[in-house]
Amino acid sequence: MGAETVLAQGGSQNHAGQQVQRAYARVAGLMYLTVLGFDIADLWIESAIKGGGSFVDAAHHIQASEGLYRIALTCGLVGTLATVLLAVALYVTVRPVDANLALTALLFRIIEAAIGGVGAVSAFATLQAYLAANHAGALDAKQMAALLDITSSASGFYVPAIFFCVGSTIFFYLFLRSAYIPRILAGWGVFASVLYLLVFLLILIAPQASGIPLVIGSIPILIAEVSTGLWLLVRGIRTA
Repeated sequence: MGAETVLAQGGSQNHAGQQVQRAYARVAGLMYLTVLGFDIADLWIESAIKGGGSFVDAAHHIQASEGLYRIALTCGLVGTLATVLLAVALYVTVRPVDANLALTALLFRIIEAAIGGVGAVSAFATLQAYLAANHAGALDAKQMAALLDITSSASGFYVPAIFFCVGSTIFFYLFLRSAYIPRILAGWGVFASVLYLLVFLLILIAPQASGIPLVIGSIPILIAEVSTGLWLLVRGIRTA
């Protein structure tokens, strides 16, 4: 009778653990879509406001739409905050597969978010530089443009993206091992994450090759994250 009680308690605890795991998987699905939504909104609004003109043109456009531009930067910040929630939810979801690898992936995504937070500070500081360019007594356009080239280097985006790629690769690998989600979906996530990593490494080594490779590398990872996010949110994970 005592052994039966212990087994019953163990089974109950295992069931409760699986319930928590499933709940975090759905949170991860929601956070996948949330991060993507806010990050895309940030990039799209910033690009639309700045346009493709010179520094002076961008400064005038930003001054004319300062409120909307601030909303875009805030979207980027919210995306960074949501990345932390995503990383934690993914960690809890795949921890039973391999706790050490799951922790490693969590740390990579947390570092990505930390660098992203620093990037948000830099983005708001850059906004002030754009606004100052329209004031009398400010540095001339060439000086301001040179200053922003230094303080807003593209590597500020590429470096956290590399941490994202490594963390994403490990998380998708753990999904592949677990069969919590369809293997074709997890396998595509591994492929897309590795491809994205190689693209960013290529750009850091050869900056002139940042155009087409970045576009090509972005499409597979976008498909992987959207499809995985929807699957986790709607279907959840398959556990024993």
